[in-house]
Amino acid sequence: MRLLIAILLLGSTLLGCGVPGAPMPPSLDIPKFVGDLKAVRKGEAVLLTWSPPVETTDGGLIRKPGKMLVQRALIAGRDSEVKFQTVSELALEPSVKKEHAEQATAKDTLSDSLRTGNNEFAVYIVLAQGHNGRSYGLPNRASVPLLPALPAPKNVSVHPVPTGVEISWDESVPLDKNSRLHTQHAYKVMRRLQGSPEAVVVQQLNADNHERTFIDTTIEWEKNYQYWITPVTLWQDEKRKGEIEGDDSTIVDVFAHDSFPPAAPSGLQAVFSAVPPNSFPANSFIDLTWSPNTEPDLAGYNVYRHTANAAPVKINSELVKTPRLPDPAIQKGMQYFYSVTAVDLRGNESAKSEETSETVPKE
Repeated sequence: MRLLIAILLLGSTLLGCGVPGAPMPPSLDIPKFVGDLKAVRKGEAVLLTWSPPVETTDGGLIRKPGKMLVQRALIAGRDSEVKFQTVSELALEPSVKKEHAEQATAKDTLSDSLRTGNNEFAVYIVLAQGHNGRSYGLPNRASVPLLPALPAPKNVSVHPVPTGVEISWDESVPLDKNSRLHTQHAYKVMRRLQGSPEAVVVQQLNADNHERTFIDTTIEWEKNYQYWITPVTLWQDEKRKGEIEGDDSTIVDVFAHDSFPPAAPSGLQAVFSAVPPNSFPANSFIDLTWSPNTEPDLAGYNVYRHTANAAPVKINSELVKTPRLPDPAIQKGMQYFYSVTAVDLRGNESAKSEETSETVPKE
C-alpha cells in the first residue's frame, strides 16, 4: 500500500513539471563594435568622440570590464596599405542598462613627424574588447587630413566705432606642404557675450583677399563682448572636402559703449507763415523743416533758437520726432536764428546743423 502511494505521488510530481528546454550557451562576452566614431581636427590636435558599447554581440549587457583601443593609420591615398597602431587605451566599464553612456573622448596630437613624407590622411578606429581580449565586427573609420594648419593670428585689436565694433589682426603665413589636396585659407571672426559659453561666427573672410579688418554691425550697444580669430584651411580632393581649424588667437574683451553721436542734420529751412493771412499776428509762426537723419538708432531732434548777439536756447521740451517744427513764439519785426541737432537712443547729441534765419514782418 505504501509503495502504491509513493508511485502515485511520484507520477503527479512528474506530470506537474514542465519539459526542460535546450540549455542556453554561455555568453562570449564580446562587446558590440563602435559605429559612430567622429574625428575633428583643431590645430595639431585631433579630438575623437564615440559611444562606448553597452551590449555584447549576443544581446546581453557587458558584465566585466574590458577596454577600448584607439588606433591610427597613416595613408598616402585611397589605395594605400592601412596599418593601424594603438595610440591610446580607455577602460570599457560594465553596463547596468541598455542605454548609451556618456560619449567617450580621446585626443591625439599630430607631431611634425606625422606630417612628413607623402602621408595625406590619418585614419582612426576604436576597437572594443571584452575582458577576454576578444572583439567583434569592423568599427567605423574617421579620418582627418594631415595638412599643416594656419598658425594663430597675432595682435588682435578690437574697439567700438560708430557703426559697431571693429576687429583687426595680423596675417597668418600659410605653411608649405606638397599635397594632392586643393586648399584655400580663411579667417573666422568669432564672438560671444562675456561669461557666455555660446560663440557665434560673425563672418568668414577669404584670407587670399588680404582682408584683416572687419566691422561687426550686429552687436548690441552697452554690452561686454569677447572676440577672437580662428584661421581655417579649406581642403578638397576628387570626392571629399572639409576644413581644418587652426589654433585660436588670443581672446580680446571689449565694452561696446556707444559714445558716437548721429550726423548733424542738413537742409534746415525757416519760413514765416500766417494762417489764415488776415489772422496776423494771432496764428502766425515760423515753420522749420529739415532733411531727416537715417541712423537706425535715431531718437529725435532738438531745435535751438536765438536772436542777434544772444546765446542759442532749446525751444522744444521733448525730442521732436519728425523733421518739422512750427515756432509760434515770435514777435513782429524780430529776426530769429535757428539750428537743429539729432539725438540717438543713448542720448548722444550731434553737432548743430548749419544755421538759418527768418524775419517776422512788422505788418
